[in-house]
Amino acid sequence: MAGQGVITVFGLFVLRQDEVGVRLTLGRFSGVVKPGLGFNIPIIHKVTKTKSSLQTTDLPEQQIVLSGNISVIISGNLNFRVKAPDRALLEVNDYRYSIQQLALTTIADVLGSKTIEEVRGAKLRIAEEIEAIVSRTASSWGLTDVDIRLTDARMDEGLQRAMMRETEARKEASAIKIKAESDKYVASIFADAAESLARSPGAMTLRVLQTLSDVSNDKTTIVIPVPIDLLTRQSPSAAHVSPATSAASQSSDTTAVVSDVPMGEIRLRGDKTVAVCPSCNSKYDVTAILGESKVDVAPEIPGQQIKCKRCNQIFTLPEAE
Repeated sequence: MAGQGVITVFGLFVLRQDEVGVRLTLGRFSGVVKPGLGFNIPIIHKVTKTKSSLQTTDLPEQQIVLSGNISVIISGNLNFRVKAPDRALLEVNDYRYSIQQLALTTIADVLGSKTIEEVRGAKLRIAEEIEAIVSRTASSWGLTDVDIRLTDARMDEGLQRAMMRETEARKEASAIKIKAESDKYVASIFADAAESLARSPGAMTLRVLQTLSDVSNDKTTIVIPVPIDLLTRQSPSAAHVSPATSAASQSSDTTAVVSDVPMGEIRLRGDKTVAVCPSCNSKYDVTAILGESKVDVAPEIPGQQIKCKRCNQIFTLPEAE
């Protein structure tokens, strides 16, 4: 019995407004005692009182294995009120302890079929499910207004770190997916814009001018206007060049090459003809090769050219008189 006896003075006792009691006459239940002044015959009567206001009891922490073999530590609190003191005090040995144990076992049974995501994200709905089960049994004990709240659901630190890493990985994957989809969407827009600009040269010109205007807003950037015609102008193709122009071009190229090749000096030493390099004054016997077209290091240049072995200078041999 979770009640306590009353103190009598000459057989009189007082119950406060938040108290209610039961009277036993010679050991048998004889009625419910209301708040206020009462009379009790010693030895014949016995009055036991209890609280009629809302009572709160803490639910101690208990370790529960959830679905998926994840162990969590659950704690909470239980609120209830005594509606029928005769049943609460006479039919239950200790109604506070009994309803507490009923709540703990019901929590273990219900949470054993839940996942960790449901426990952490839907504690209120789970508490209402537990409350409905406990209320059905508590009503037969004379208890009402049952209210259960799950205050905490703690996991092992290693498991918490693993779940945090998993959550971060999921968020990162989601962010990468969103960025890829946005890049794909932007790329399709750019492709459509490029096709539109390609079909309208004027639109491209306006786009270039707009870009120059945006760049010119930065005072650290120097913008040099260049006519677009200079950028888009193409050189005339070889098919439209006249033969006279081609010949003149080849002639000027040849003249430029000839001007780069210096003229050597020819000297006679007895019966030998000696060529002198204009760069290093090295002397070479050219008696046997002078005038031979087969011995010419630059046949594309008029005259006969040889190469100095000392300074690698190519020079032209004067024609023998």
